Amino acid sequence: MPHDKIKTAARERMARTGEPYAEARRQVTAEIRAAAAAHEELGPEYSDAVVASFLDRVEDEIDARVDARMAEAHRPDAPAGREHRRTLLKGIAIGVLIGLFAAVMVGGNADERLHRRVLVLAAVVVAIAVTYVVSQAQRALRRPAAPSARAGRTAR
Repeated sequence: MPHDKIKTAARERMARTGEPYAEARRQVTAEIRAAAAAHEELGPEYSDAVVASFLDRVEDEIDARVDARMAEAHRPDAPAGREHRRTLLKGIAIGVLIGLFAAVMVGGNADERLHRRVLVLAAVVVAIAVTYVVSQAQRALRRPAAPSARAGRTAR
């Protein structure tokens, strides 16, 4: 195994186990020598088994790294809250508006298009009204309640 690969494997082991570089390098070299010795001792009829065993260890190491990266990627840095939902709703609204525009402007004769435009205009007005009412309700829920007139008075 080339020196660079041993060096890389030793650093990976050092990061994984926390042992010093010299010890990690000795362990990596020992593992490689053990695999080579097993290959020589068992002979060519067992070479597939030795390679399969080595590949199993490599696969386990890769799985561990992938799991660690996936756990790091799925760790929520910030909760997906109001801003995420707002962005999603904006995207949906844009898609609906594009679909409505295409439905109104394509097909039919002039009278049919006029009727569709009136219906779309009515739907847009209703959507704006509903959006306004919902936003006002959300604002009212976010505001702290006004203190009552009696809160500042002392009992006599």
